[in-house]
Amino acid sequence: MARSIEFDRDEVMARAVDAFWRYGYEALPANVLAGEMGVSKSSLYNTFGSKRQLFLEAIEIYANAKALAIRNASEAPRLQEQLRGILLHIVKDNDGGRGCLLVNTSIEFGLRDPEVRRLVRTGFQSIKAAFEFLLISGQRSGQFKRNIDPAIWAMTLIAGIAGLRVLAKAGYTERQLSPVIDNLMRIAA
Repeated sequence: MARSIEFDRDEVMARAVDAFWRYGYEALPANVLAGEMGVSKSSLYNTFGSKRQLFLEAIEIYANAKALAIRNASEAPRLQEQLRGILLHIVKDNDGGRGCLLVNTSIEFGLRDPEVRRLVRTGFQSIKAAFEFLLISGQRSGQFKRNIDPAIWAMTLIAGIAGLRVLAKAGYTERQLSPVIDNLMRIAA
């Protein structure tokens, strides 16, 4: 008789996202991944199919969580402060030096894997849509300039955030990167 799986799938997936975010895909052996997730290697394969399938799901979960956080920030009364807070978090904490899972994955895989590239692009598109929503909300409430194209501004933010994450990962300080944040904010404020 097969043993039933006794773990919280969402919690285990959160650990998988964290492990891929810290190690990348290639540098993370399946046995280490299983240990990071708190499951046996056989449970990893029985439940998630393969390391690759798990990685693809982790990319989606990561991107959806980032997009949701931005959407939630769009509901705050002071959108400029919320946006500045998002940007400052990147340079202050930089998620423990991990950078951005989407950027890291883009660098690790490059153009060699069309499915991974598609998922990364889809993740960036979700985040872009959330930033567009934030800008439109701010334009309607008079907090952001109305003459800014939300789609272009959102893509500019994504490019700026990717750059901030890379620079913070390389050791640039909050003091050194604050002027970059100021410039990103000036575009729309």
